[in-house]
Amino acid sequence: MKFNKLLIILLGITFLLSTTALFAGNRDKVGGAGAQELLIPVGSRAIAMGGASIAMVRGNEAMYWNPAGLAASHANAEVTFSNLQWIAGTKVNYFAISSKFGQIGTMGISAKIFDFGQFEQTTEFETEGTGIMVQPSIVTIGLTYSRQMTDRIFFGVNAKLVRESFMSMSTSNIAFDIGVQYVSSIGVRMGLTLNNFGPMMQFRGTDLQRKVHIPHTEIGASPVDLRLEAQNFELPSTFAIGIGYDVRINAQNMVTVAGNYLNKDYGLDELAAGIEYSFNNVFFIRGGYSGKVGGTSDENLFGFTTGAGIRYKIGGSALMIDYAYRTAKWFSGNQWFTVSMQF
Repeated sequence: MKFNKLLIILLGITFLLSTTALFAGNRDKVGGAGAQELLIPVGSRAIAMGGASIAMVRGNEAMYWNPAGLAASHANAEVTFSNLQWIAGTKVNYFAISSKFGQIGTMGISAKIFDFGQFEQTTEFETEGTGIMVQPSIVTIGLTYSRQMTDRIFFGVNAKLVRESFMSMSTSNIAFDIGVQYVSSIGVRMGLTLNNFGPMMQFRGTDLQRKVHIPHTEIGASPVDLRLEAQNFELPSTFAIGIGYDVRINAQNMVTVAGNYLNKDYGLDELAAGIEYSFNNVFFIRGGYSGKVGGTSDENLFGFTTGAGIRYKIGGSALMIDYAYRTAKWFSGNQWFTVSMQF
């Protein structure tokens, strides 16, 4: 019977993958959206499975992947810290805390903070550097609400404050995520998310102001103030569907399989698939893959993922330590380190 259920899941994933040509993204819009930091993933477990987590994610990681999964957590409260070694020396720190509030639902707060380090300022007149050190700032703060609607349906919504600043220019915006998870009578989990929906963004600030001399004016004429207007840009909105299933081999061993299809409004769509082996719900080994639909070799910057984790009970609480690694073309691979405490 268990193998029949597994066969159903595998057929479902096959159908999901085979229909991708019908929903292929728009190559003409590649690079047409800003706020790309919203797409940089957090959490070691989900990314170690290739990001195929829309249907399976639970707990604080769900605030990024699918807010419906926050209420699906078995913990009453959870605190999470995650560090990502991104590309070109960039680091990303993620903090999250959540708690259940009875029949009201589950609420959580999260923050994703980028660390670019400092680098020397250059201008159109001083291309070798001015000697002034500058540091960009990108921060996303989220407030998540999630609730178990029935014994099989979970719903969640996430509101995010997105802020980018560089020197004397900045832009801020509000973005929203909506997610649903459904558990069938045979244990098949399905998920759906709409991510990063909100108004357009635009940089403003004194760095866009200049004093210029108008050509063909009298000698000695005073310069006039000129204000440049930055072009506004869209958020990187996405739609994702996923499916997954826990295959329990015996009381101690379990295998989880999952798949995602991610539709992008601004470029090529993506496919993801992942697997996790769990021993006694204490030790975990994971692997996965994600790639762009119809993308060339150069367009697939990332590929295979792997990772491991451990869950250690401390009284009525549990400490979880997870690690994930993802290959990256032209750069060193990405590494995620995540520590969570569940109560």
